[in-house]
Amino acid sequence: MKMKRMKLLLLLCIVLIFSMLAACGADDIKHEKSAHWDVSLQRSTGSYGIVYIGDESTVKDFVYKVIGPNFERWGRSLAKQPTPVTESGALNPVDNKEPITFNISWNDKSESVTFD
Repeated sequence: MKMKRMKLLLLLCIVLIFSMLAACGADDIKHEKSAHWDVSLQRSTGSYGIVYIGDESTVKDFVYKVIGPNFERWGRSLAKQPTPVTESGALNPVDNKEPITFNISWNDKSESVTFD
């Protein structure tokens, strides 16, 4: 009986520690939305993600540019893609104080998302 109780307590401690470690990194991820795009950025690692959340069934001529204080990065996909369209990548870890802007264009439209 005592052995089962100790195993249960050990398992509970492991789950609690894992949850706390996972939560520490998750707080750093920020999301900003425009009318058609959901953009996420984790400044400590430089990881970003771009997801189309609009109503159109296809996206063509997708081009994005990420502009920061000391860098500029861009990507594109000129082929027609079914939605949801996603893009991800990594920048060098960036300072929390500087704004980072994502300029996105597609289907003869454009929007910007800025992380302050």
